[in-house]
Amino acid sequence: MKKGKEKSGKRIEISSKELRVNLEQLQKDVSKAYDSMKMMVPHAVKNVDVKPFGNAAHIILPKEFAGKKAVVFIKRD
Repeated sequence: MKKGKEKSGKRIEISSKELRVNLEQLQKDVSKAYDSMKMMVPHAVKNVDVKPFGNAAHIILPKEFAGKKAVVFIKRD
């Protein structure tokens, strides 16, 4: 194997206090990322029903979204 590609067999041990601190920092970082995402996407409509319409389907949104572009995610049931 080339140098740098070898896996180290070392185990890193941390105390429960260190783990708690790391988890708290992770929660803060995730919260910041979520807040940033909310700023990028100013409006969100959740749990909107997709209504059948002939051979297609419609999604009914509030009037304020008329003329806007949208990305639709279909979630699994």
